[in-house]
Amino acid sequence: MEQSKSVSERSRLVRTILAAGLAVAAIRSLQRGKRLSGALAGVGALALGYGATAESGELSETLGIGETGEEAQLRCAVCGQPIRPGERRGPNENNEIVHETCMEAAK
Repeated sequence: MEQSKSVSERSRLVRTILAAGLAVAAIRSLQRGKRLSGALAGVGALALGYGATAESGELSETLGIGETGEEAQLRCAVCGQPIRPGERRGPNENNEIVHETCMEAAK
């Protein structure tokens, strides 16, 4: 547990340093009249800075990054069991994904 916390802290530090570097690059590019380079570096700095400072991880939740295997599994709306790759499934009358056997049992 301590090792993952340490890795997380180092990752946050690296992202913060990279965001600061991109911010400096953006300012220099804009001073030299390179608008596109400055704008791209600025957007990169904002994205990295937000990712480094966001406490809640809402960006990761939105994108689905970092989900465990249990959270990422598709589940049957009828029985609640995970639907494994290769299992027959389809939408029921409520447009929810269910096992084919659960759909047949409901009919």
